[in-house]
Amino acid sequence: MAFAKRLAALALACALALAACGAAVAGYRERISAQPFMGYPSVDEVSNFDAMLRSYEARVDDGLDPILVFGSSELNPGPAGPAHPARLLEGGRYGVDVMVTGRAFCEDLWQAIEVGAFAEKLEQKRVVIIPSMQWFMCYRTPARDFQAAYSEGAYRAFLENDRISRATKDAVTARMRAYGVDRRGGSGGLSALGAQLDAHVSEARANVRLALADDSGGDVRADGSAPSAPAHPHGAEEPDWQAIFREARLTAAERSSSNDLGIYDGWYRKSYRGWLEKVRGWRVDDGEYFSQEELGDFKLLLQVCLEAGIEPLVLIQPVKGVLYDQTIYDRDVRAGYYQMMRDACAEAGVPCADFSSHEYDPLFLREYSHPSDLGGAYYSKAIYRYATEGVVDTDSAGDAAKSHVRGLTL
Repeated sequence: MAFAKRLAALALACALALAACGAAVAGYRERISAQPFMGYPSVDEVSNFDAMLRSYEARVDDGLDPILVFGSSELNPGPAGPAHPARLLEGGRYGVDVMVTGRAFCEDLWQAIEVGAFAEKLEQKRVVIIPSMQWFMCYRTPARDFQAAYSEGAYRAFLENDRISRATKDAVTARMRAYGVDRRGGSGGLSALGAQLDAHVSEARANVRLALADDSGGDVRADGSAPSAPAHPHGAEEPDWQAIFREARLTAAERSSSNDLGIYDGWYRKSYRGWLEKVRGWRVDDGEYFSQEELGDFKLLLQVCLEAGIEPLVLIQPVKGVLYDQTIYDRDVRAGYYQMMRDACAEAGVPCADFSSHEYDPLFLREYSHPSDLGGAYYSKAIYRYATEGVVDTDSAGDAAKSHVRGLTL
């Protein structure tokens, strides 16, 4: 009886959502077709695969060849500066169009689903993946984060990708269940019907949420401007990296003039002391500083890439050493994290652009883990080189650290 009532409630919710959905869907689709450049997508956008796909397709229709860059809050261009990849490289100014695919809450499992969903639709098979150490740390909240960004449409498109094995699809579905989204559905009957209704309601809700965000002015970018086609024309000229790095270093220094830690002034003034107080409460169980569960999700993401024919570059970010040295995540512990990520990439045969050596570069990060304008310049150059030449490049303006990626057609 209880299950029947649940089905009835779900069916009613689904009918109401679908009724409200038609005009809503038409509205946001029209908006995205006219303004496909999201900058840093909202939660409503990343949880709606139709919106993400339409952004990609509108860029292709405009003659661009987007490269998807997966990550979380470091993808926000607003606080960093003009050398951040979502500002410097969005829109094809240098023949590269970075499409930010993710935001805060979009961690390894979300990315595995999104990669599988996009894979068959991508003209550019190279992607960049930017994991964060924070996803693996003692205070992680994977169920909350996954549910906040979960996209029903992406999961359905992921399942429809015939290149991905049944074993990998089952593994992803099992991880989803562990994080509170159960789409197993059983072998048939009421259980399967309930799972289908859950899925339809979830997707309809995502459509309505995005449409309501549009109606309430939700199309404001992270840097405060409205998302629109960049003012610069498409072009394939090489960026002047020496000038970009010179200006980025000056910007990072100017924005951190109140302290000698390289922390941007606003965060130093408003959040630095509070962060120090909070991190003193960090504890780990049984000496496990980094989640093996999240490591499994990361390996699953790489497996999805390889099965789906995607060529990922993993960008290993540093954290600010002088801050994390004041926590239980000291230099030796962090070295273990970096090695863990390098080992996972090597095991999968995936190249990585390793920036962990910048932990003590005072201007590389604007606070504890997010890139400054200088860090953004390094990330931009790495993404640009990989997108255009298929090389791994962690240098600033020269070619000393550049290496060709094995197995790619250059």
